[in-house]
Amino acid sequence: MSAPSRVGSIFSLRRRNWRSAGPLGWLLGSPAAFVLLVVALGSGTANYLTGEADRTATAHANDTVAGIERLISEVKDLETSERGFVLVGSEDYLTPYTSALTKIETELAGLGSAAQDPVRAGGPSLAGLIAQKRDFAARVVAARRNQGFEPAIELVRTGEGKQLMDAIRAEAAARQAATLERLATLQAIEGWRGLLLFLLSGAAALGAIVLLARLALVRRQESLRMSRLLDGVLANAPVGLGFLDRDLKIRHMNRALATMSERGFGADLGAPIWAMLPTLREELALKLAAALKDGLVSPNVPVAVPAPSAPGGVRHFSMSFYPLRGVESAATDENVEGVGLVVVDETIRHLAEARLRRSEERFRSLIEASAAIVWTANPEGSLHRRQVAWSRFTGQDEAAYAGLGFLDAVHPEDRPHTRAAWSRALSSLEPYATEHRIRAASGAYRHMSVRAVPILESDGTLREWVGTHTDITERKEAEAAIEAARAAAEAANAAKSQFLANMSHELRTPLSAVIGYSEMVQEELEDIGEADLVADMKKIETNARHLLGLINDVLDISKIEADRVEVYAEDFDVATVVQEVAVTVEGLIAKKGNTLALALEADLGSAHTDVTKLRQCLINLLSNAAKFTENGRITLSVARADTTMRFSVTDTGIGMTPEQVGRLFERFTQADASTTRRFGGTGLGLAITRAFAEMLGGAIAVESRQGEGTTFTLTLPVRFETGAAEEADADSAASPGERGTILVIDDDAATRDLLARFLEREGFSVTVAEDGRRGLDLARSLHPRAVLLDVTMPQMDGWAVLRAMRADPEIGATPIVMVTVLDEQNLAFSLGATDYLQKPIDWGSLRQIVDRFRPSAGSGPILVVEDEADVRGHVCAYLEREGFPVREAENGLRALATLESERPCLILLDLMMPEMDGFAFLRALRARPDSRDVPVVVLTAKDITAEDRRRLAGQADRVLTKGSTGLGELARELRALVPTMDGAG
Repeated sequence: MSAPSRVGSIFSLRRRNWRSAGPLGWLLGSPAAFVLLVVALGSGTANYLTGEADRTATAHANDTVAGIERLISEVKDLETSERGFVLVGSEDYLTPYTSALTKIETELAGLGSAAQDPVRAGGPSLAGLIAQKRDFAARVVAARRNQGFEPAIELVRTGEGKQLMDAIRAEAAARQAATLERLATLQAIEGWRGLLLFLLSGAAALGAIVLLARLALVRRQESLRMSRLLDGVLANAPVGLGFLDRDLKIRHMNRALATMSERGFGADLGAPIWAMLPTLREELALKLAAALKDGLVSPNVPVAVPAPSAPGGVRHFSMSFYPLRGVESAATDENVEGVGLVVVDETIRHLAEARLRRSEERFRSLIEASAAIVWTANPEGSLHRRQVAWSRFTGQDEAAYAGLGFLDAVHPEDRPHTRAAWSRALSSLEPYATEHRIRAASGAYRHMSVRAVPILESDGTLREWVGTHTDITERKEAEAAIEAARAAAEAANAAKSQFLANMSHELRTPLSAVIGYSEMVQEELEDIGEADLVADMKKIETNARHLLGLINDVLDISKIEADRVEVYAEDFDVATVVQEVAVTVEGLIAKKGNTLALALEADLGSAHTDVTKLRQCLINLLSNAAKFTENGRITLSVARADTTMRFSVTDTGIGMTPEQVGRLFERFTQADASTTRRFGGTGLGLAITRAFAEMLGGAIAVESRQGEGTTFTLTLPVRFETGAAEEADADSAASPGERGTILVIDDDAATRDLLARFLEREGFSVTVAEDGRRGLDLARSLHPRAVLLDVTMPQMDGWAVLRAMRADPEIGATPIVMVTVLDEQNLAFSLGATDYLQKPIDWGSLRQIVDRFRPSAGSGPILVVEDEADVRGHVCAYLEREGFPVREAENGLRALATLESERPCLILLDLMMPEMDGFAFLRALRARPDSRDVPVVVLTAKDITAEDRRRLAGQADRVLTKGSTGLGELARELRALVPTMDGAG
């Protein structure tokens, strides 16, 4: 490979970069090797230092032994000189003596602690013994000099000198032996320690060498591997890479550049890049010369090469040229050895740009031709310049719609919400959608549907908005027309509903009069003994009731079609309702010689649904069975399964074919025409039954075999769930008649139970509350006849409840009896308590107090408020025959006037009356303190809706339907409300 190609080699660059880490780079690259080298160096240093210390200690020991020898020699010289002086007496003999004393001091100082410390613990030291020896010698010399020979000899003969000399010799020998022993131990330790440190140092050095050798090998291998990988990446790079020598001939090409050469300029290794296309020389020569001679980089030089295989016959390249320098001149502009070449095939990009230009032109043409106004806006919300469609439609020029000037074309009434919606979209970068009116160039306003979306850059920043205005004026006009039609339809539907309500009243009222008078006439005929005419009157009553049933069916189906049927759910005992239904249809069942059997499961329990509609469904099914069965058996079965109730009516009648079953529940349709002619009926009963069943969340099924009988199965949920609103209506509607109750408010469960049981035994209806807040809510909803109130309770004590009730105009007059363990009568009466009982309760006192709150039924007449004179007349006549005192009024105003003169014990009230209807009368009645507790029974032909029940809640004690309620049933209801008149007359 030539020199230029080697200069550009990735491998050479890789090695040079690795070595440029510095002289210690190879060492610091391996922490373990570095640690081992440190260990080797430390071990060698420690071995040297400990050796020096041991040599010093050995020299010191040898000096100590030699010093002791010299010291003993000097002591001997001292003793010899001393003896010579004693024998001769000449001062010349004391010269060695004096010299020995000086040398002994020098030697003792040199020995230091070896002379000062005794070898044996507690024994004399060498210095001490020598001091004693010198003292003895001094005494001998003094004795000889001062006293003569004999005294000195006598002193020597004591043996003290010899003993001291022996002791000195023994101590010196022991000190020498100890020093030599310590020296031997030290030399042994030094031998082992030196060997170990030498071995450790050698092993650490060897390990470091091995690690560094391995590191060098691994790095070399990694460098080779990375070089191969990088060469592979460059060889397979999607861009073309190549090297040109100084003669501008191609010396190296990667795979991508070779492919581009084959498809485009057709150059080969060893040839100039323009070998096949000489025209390229003129385009590239200057760029290549700038890179080769001046060391300049020429990036992104566009080159177009004719190529039959390329789309459009031309292949577009982008070429970049840069100089290749030698290693030693990499930091200078000299010695350029060749030119590096980077080539990118941009043919596809050029095609994409061409398509984009064509698409933009097409889009622009589409915008100009579109009926909608297409516009663009900058990130700040201002329209871009040259909004041709906007200007054409609105007549605004660029100066007019600049900034937020486009809002001037929006209708003044629509500008605020348009500005707010546009501001929200700009701040949140969410799509912009609104509707407004804009002024056209003609001056007329047009309704527009506006939509705009943000166009985001790849980094999420907003680039612009693109939106449209679509003319929806025709749609708005159509919507207005539809709205007008809907309003008209609602008005017509309201008129229909009002018509149905009026028809319900107008048809049922005369029929109820017919039924009522027929009942009265029957009783009078029986009284005068005209039994033959009773059957005729019975026929009149039966046909009137039949007509009333037909009218009810038609009205019911009309309400179902208008979706105006309301469900009034309440709790009831299932077995009781079924038995009541059986009693109701007894006569109808027996009319054709049929028998009715009840098959009720044990523990049917209670249910919560619309009992009126359930009763009507069962009556319809039993009536249907009775109509098509003669001298047969009809069975009503009731079963409960978890959350559902199943009612089955089985007969042994004529049965049906599958074709007849298929159209059984169609309105105004029976099995076939012959069935209608033979058995009669409107064909609405089963249709109404199925509609009611579905309203209550259930279903109805039928099984039949011709000639054998039919079974209808009605399945309903045990609890009808309709939501909080219906539950609230049900709760409020359950309150009529509760005004006669006594409310017990006490937090103690045992006290509540005792009071409730006592009051119920005394004939009162009782409601209990476990705390003051709940008690206050119940008092406001129930309007009880009296309240028994404890004082010490959580959340809200009795005094707070008492103050709240007295401050409430609706329940302020309710009697309140304080029942508490506290002795606070004065406080209770000052706050408005009616009476006071202290716990433990005296039941006799409690009985006397609550007797004052019993309803004063029977103390006045029954007031009948009814606008229909016939109905009012026959109701009054019947009640008088039953022994009730009666007063009458034809409307609410007259009834209020009657109350001024006499307080009734009960009011029988119609709802639909002129001048003042029943609802207004009830409000006025309950507003009068002296009439709040008067029982009210509503007797009306009006269909009672949920709203009516809400308005009657807490105001009326019973609601009865005209026509459906016979006079006997009316009397029973009144006696239940006026017990003291039971059996009157």
